[in-house]
Amino acid sequence: MPALKSEFFEIAVKADAAWDRWSRRVRRRLGMARPMRILPYRGYGTPERALVQARVLEDMQVKPSHQRHTLVGSAIASYKRYATREIPGAKVAVHWGDKRWEGTTDEEGFLVLWVEPPPGVVPGWNMVELELLEPEPEGVAIVSAPVLLAGPGVELGVISDIDDTVIATGVTNPLKRAWALFLTEHRTRLPFEGVDAFYAALRDGRSGQADNPIFYVSSSPWNLYEHLDEFLALHRIPAGPLLLRDWGLSRQGFAPGGGHSHKLEKIRGVLETFEHLPFILIGDSGQEDAEHYRTIVREYPGRIQCVYIRNVASRARRAEELVRIAADVRAAGSELVAVDDTVTAARHAAAQGWLRWEEVPRVEEHKREDAEARTVLDSLGRDGG
Repeated sequence: MPALKSEFFEIAVKADAAWDRWSRRVRRRLGMARPMRILPYRGYGTPERALVQARVLEDMQVKPSHQRHTLVGSAIASYKRYATREIPGAKVAVHWGDKRWEGTTDEEGFLVLWVEPPPGVVPGWNMVELELLEPEPEGVAIVSAPVLLAGPGVELGVISDIDDTVIATGVTNPLKRAWALFLTEHRTRLPFEGVDAFYAALRDGRSGQADNPIFYVSSSPWNLYEHLDEFLALHRIPAGPLLLRDWGLSRQGFAPGGGHSHKLEKIRGVLETFEHLPFILIGDSGQEDAEHYRTIVREYPGRIQCVYIRNVASRARRAEELVRIAADVRAAGSELVAVDDTVTAARHAAAQGWLRWEEVPRVEEHKREDAEARTVLDSLGRDGG
């Protein structure tokens, strides 16, 4: 039965891609096809091996957030994000220094290409140019994809969940979840107050100049990539690769079914790329983060310095459940710390030497400012403003 199911989805994916290609040809003849675009994603790697990521799709012309001021405008933008038309089989050239590669998008329009960076490449963010070769390259802009390379000064890596760890989504409530996903311009509050300062301190590390890489893992679809990236920048949260989920038909089934196990695959990919780097994992108690992180601790002994789990007030885990998971994590050689706020996590991290003690007051200050801003927004909401 599993083999039959796998074969069914394999056929379905190929049929869907064939339909997309046929539909594109018909709409071009009718003059109804939108121009193509390359949507670059943040990549990552080492000076020896790096991942370049992007997606080729029809340009739905979503307006920037500063041009959307109404609920209707947000709803239209959200619809356009989900109503994407991907371009399967597109050929893309990757230019990095004097090196050049070619890659082909899969059935969902994704380009995933592992390359060897050019000699002398510097650690940190590098810009790689992406050029559409076919089909229809005329008028498609060459874009730059950021790729984060870990340098010799890196002390550790950070992998963080997004929903209800960084951004308020109410993911444990189906109605709030739907609101957050389809009217995303209004998802502007940080329940984990002070997260920007805490993550910046982890990025800087104990030396203050470590430039530790931060990765963001989420069950949100790739359709929300631009919104999430923009959100992190707006709130001055350190930039990092976003590792999201492909919603819709795939060879594994039809997402978003199947829970959050895709996070494990993304985390494993990061740990195997930076095979000698220790990591800190950050999540919340509202989903399955604690269980997934326990699995990672077991699979990669000695690699995980600590697991921070934010207590979600709306659906906090029973204390005994987290205690059991914490015991398992401890037995596997790591530590799970349940926290109510960023200050508690920052103090613990400073005591362990993962960030500087002088950064803790900054986290406290940002936590207070974020709490005050939330109070103001809640007040405006109650007053109908």
